[in-house]
Amino acid sequence: MTTLWIDCKYGIAGDMLLASLIDLGADQARVEAEIKKLNIEDFTFGIVKKNVLGITANYLKLDLFGHDQPSPAYHHHDEHAHDHGHHHHHDEHAHDHVHHHHDEHAHDHVHHHHHGDHTHDHHSHTHHHDHDHRSAADIYHLINHSDLSPYVKEKSILLFKEIARAESKIHGVPEAEVHFHEVGALDSIIDIIGVCAALEDLAVDKIYASPVPTGHGLVTMAHGLYPIPAPATAEILVGVPLAEFSEKGELTTPTGAAFLKVLVDEFSESPGGIIEKIGYGAGTANFAHPNVLRTVLLKKK
Repeated sequence: MTTLWIDCKYGIAGDMLLASLIDLGADQARVEAEIKKLNIEDFTFGIVKKNVLGITANYLKLDLFGHDQPSPAYHHHDEHAHDHGHHHHHDEHAHDHVHHHHDEHAHDHVHHHHHGDHTHDHHSHTHHHDHDHRSAADIYHLINHSDLSPYVKEKSILLFKEIARAESKIHGVPEAEVHFHEVGALDSIIDIIGVCAALEDLAVDKIYASPVPTGHGLVTMAHGLYPIPAPATAEILVGVPLAEFSEKGELTTPTGAAFLKVLVDEFSESPGGIIEKIGYGAGTANFAHPNVLRTVLLKKK
């Protein structure tokens, strides 16, 4: 049985998880091909090596619409300001982009503006295009009517539904009407579809994760300053064990939180088993600790 352990003791963001899974052995070309089945806007997808306080990790570098700085997504704010390579880089913590109407961590893009997928994401991006916003219903339709594999369709829909559920509760709008900013939606789609495709490629049977930290401080959203964890992140993390580690900044983004909430079968500091391979995914922000996410493939009898 192939088991994945997500060691997120320093937090988690969508791009960090995707970069880490590719470092772990997921086929990058296959992952990119799966994402492109959606026929979404043009983007380039690359992995570069980044040294983070002595640890060599994969860093996800995306170029969306040819712009180095796409617009804000989810609320992320940047405290993880991770430079996202994402050139839009996602930073892990960076962006979750949901707009909810308005609104990434950075990388989760809700457009709240903030978080980052480790907050990462913070980038305040300025979108110079008037792309329409995508509602949750639009994204479900896009995925359901695509040629994505059944596994990727099922898991990605569950992930978007969890993010939309949280945004719906926080903002008081119907789930189907939660809006994702155009760039933020693209960022989230790439992270979510990419991670699901990577998990399928790695043939993971069971997923464990360590308790996760949220970080502390304030995050800038469309409505003003809010404490970290941002409202949507906190809502998604209901039922997920939190770690005691803390650092000023957004360590976990909405998208990162959704991966833990939806995909993890069991939370454990150390699930046991024989280590087969270890992968590292880097975020954009700089901290006193390595801003990396570690994933481990284990063989369990």
